[in-house]
Amino acid sequence: RHYFIQSNLRMEHAVIEKSNPVALSEEQKTKLNKYKIQARKDNEVFLRQHPEVSCLVSDFLHEVLLQRPEHVVEFASQHFTRPDIRTRINDQIQEEKKMLRREARQKSE
Repeated sequence: RHYFIQSNLRMEHAVIEKSNPVALSEEQKTKLNKYKIQARKDNEVFLRQHPEVSCLVSDFLHEVLLQRPEHVVEFASQHFTRPDIRTRINDQIQEEKKMLRREARQKSE
């Protein structure tokens, strides 16, 4: 499907219109919904197995909002090729694990 955004100068007034809407049969809708549910489950499993993804995104957003670069794509390129990125992310993962262990201890007390 193709989507067009019609907008005046303010994005809050954007209207999204579908071009060439295609009606799905009930069987197709059911299959699509099952696919979406399975994709969400698979994505959740993947993200739980790879906490570094969340840390990478979080670290990047933190730095973008802190520094507010004019050229975000260039900033992203530099951010993700920093020599210390692996250490930063591993440190964040370790901190999150410590926090989770503290929370678990507090709940069990």
